[in-house]
Amino acid sequence: MEVKFMAEDVKMELSLAQGHGDIISNVQKEIMEEELSEMNPIKENDINISTVYVFDDGEELEAKVYFRNGLNRDINFEFVPLILLNAQNEEIASKTFNLKNMGNIPSGGARPWKIHFDKKLVKMEKFQDQQCKIVFNSRVKAVNYADIEYEEIPKGFERFSNVFEKFLYELPGIEKGQLSISTFDIIHGADGKIIITLVIRNSTNKDVGLQEIPITIKDEQNNIVASSKFSLDGFMVKSMKARICNLAIETDMKIDDAVSVKDKWKMIFQ
Repeated sequence: MEVKFMAEDVKMELSLAQGHGDIISNVQKEIMEEELSEMNPIKENDINISTVYVFDDGEELEAKVYFRNGLNRDINFEFVPLILLNAQNEEIASKTFNLKNMGNIPSGGARPWKIHFDKKLVKMEKFQDQQCKIVFNSRVKAVNYADIEYEEIPKGFERFSNVFEKFLYELPGIEKGQLSISTFDIIHGADGKIIITLVIRNSTNKDVGLQEIPITIKDEQNNIVASSKFSLDGFMVKSMKARICNLAIETDMKIDDAVSVKDKWKMIFQ
């Protein structure tokens, strides 16, 4: 005889995004708790989006929703395609939202969030204020991204720490178990030297040592400007950390003033 176990309801708790708890009043939190209590329960292993309201805010439609996590682990979203349905369950708008700023939602957490649809993208003739709802489409992407921070800002770079932090924050999410190398900048110095600044992220569960990196720089016409193989013996990136790595290639291409060429030239690892 096969015995089937029914999935149980998950008890939800209000989970505010980082920094939001300090700016939201107790009255607002009480309202959110009440909104959450009125929602239908979700089952174990479900991820749910529940709509509180959708209203016409002039040039756009604003929707308040709750993302609820019934999994037994934290989740976060990046680029998520959502659909707006009217009271007749007709699709009247669709849009892919970047929800990276929403952060991690803990197991059993309900994260309130506001999303907006430009009315130019909405079939307004089919829109009603009442009973509209937001739903995931079939391409929803829920990924367990790693939470990465710098080990330290190297000496001499401290005054640029805010720029480096912003760069790290805006990088695409990195899934756990990976090593990622991103180009922060490429500077063509007046003396001809090419300075390459990399940000290396380690989302594995152990420290990773890099031995060497082969780098080739190409210009706008895809011509090779410079190429070198760098020995990085002893360069370690700790687990769940990021490090800044500065490399230099000597060339005879002297210019009047140093300039960033990151947007013109490209770097490949070969």
